Amino acid sequence: MTVSRALRGEAYVQEALRTRIQETAVAMGYRPDPEISKLMAHMRQKRRTQAPRTLAFIWAERDPQEIEMSSWSQQLVHGARQRADHLGFQLDEFHLATRGMTGQRLSNILEARGITGFILSPLISRSRGHVSMRWENFSSVVIGLGYARPALHRVHHHHYLGMMTAMRQLKKLGYKRIGYYGGSVINARMFSAWSASFLAHHPLPMKQATDLLCLRREASRQDFHHWLDRAKPEVIIEGGYLLRDWLENRRVPEDMGLVTLGWRADRPEITGVDQQADVLGAAAVDLLVAQEQLNERGVPENPKIITTEGCWRPGETVRKVRPV
Repeated sequence: MTVSRALRGEAYVQEALRTRIQETAVAMGYRPDPEISKLMAHMRQKRRTQAPRTLAFIWAERDPQEIEMSSWSQQLVHGARQRADHLGFQLDEFHLATRGMTGQRLSNILEARGITGFILSPLISRSRGHVSMRWENFSSVVIGLGYARPALHRVHHHHYLGMMTAMRQLKKLGYKRIGYYGGSVINARMFSAWSASFLAHHPLPMKQATDLLCLRREASRQDFHHWLDRAKPEVIIEGGYLLRDWLENRRVPEDMGLVTLGWRADRPEITGVDQQADVLGAAAVDLLVAQEQLNERGVPENPKIITTEGCWRPGETVRKVRPV
C-alpha cells in the first residue's frame, strides 16, 4: 500500500521515502498500466460512496441570471453535463461572482463536499486575471485562452480557424471589401487570433485590409456608424455585438452583409460560425476526467491546450454579390 501511494504521489507517504520509491521504480523501468490504474481508481471511489462522483463547473464571472440569458453559456454547460453523465460523473455548478464568495472559500466548499476536480468558465471581461483557488488540491481545466494565472490545462474554440472559415465563405460569395468590427479585449484574450486570421485571409492587399479592421475596447452605435461611413465595407464580420440591431436603415443583405463569429441558436437568421459550445464543454470534461483517473492534482508542469472546431451556419444576412 505504501508503494502504491508513493507511486501515485500522495502526501500520506513521507517525502524522502516517496522520492526513494519513485526513483527506484524509474531505475527498474516500471510503467503503470493505465487500465489497471483506471480500475483501481474506480474501486477506491466505490469504497467511499455508491453515488456518482461529483465534478464542479465554476462560473468565474457570470451570475445565474446572466447564464440563463446566454444561449452560448447554456449550450456550454449542457454539453459538459451530458459528457460527465456519460462518463459516470455528476456535474454541479458554482458561482464565484456570488456576493461574499472567494476562491479560498469556494475551495473549502469543494473540499468539504469531496469534489476534487473542476472546470473554470472563461474570463469574459478581461484578457488577464488570477483566480485564487487552492490549486494543489484539485484537478482543473480552464475554458478559453488569455493571460490568466496560473497556467492550467485549457480548452478553447479554434478562433483562428473560425475567422478563416468566415473569410473563405464570404470570398466564395464574391465579397471583397470585408470588414471586421469587434472587441479589443476578447481579441487580446484569444492572442489576436481573429484579427490575425482576418488579415491573413483577406482578399485585398494588407493596407486595404487593415483599413477594414476595427477593434474597440467599448463599442458604441455612434462609433460603429462613423467606422461604416469611413471604411465602407460590403459585409461586416462581428464578434458578438449583435450589430444587426445597429444597422438601422441599411437593408441586410441587400445593402450590406453581416456575419457573426458567435452564432446563436436564438438568432438563426444571422449567418455565422457556430462555436459549438456543447462540444467545447464535453472536451473540458474529457480533459478533467483524464486527470481524475490518474490522480493528477495541482498546477501542471506542462499545460495542455485543446482546441475544438466550429461549423458554418448559413443564414439570411449574406448573398452572392459577384462571380468569383
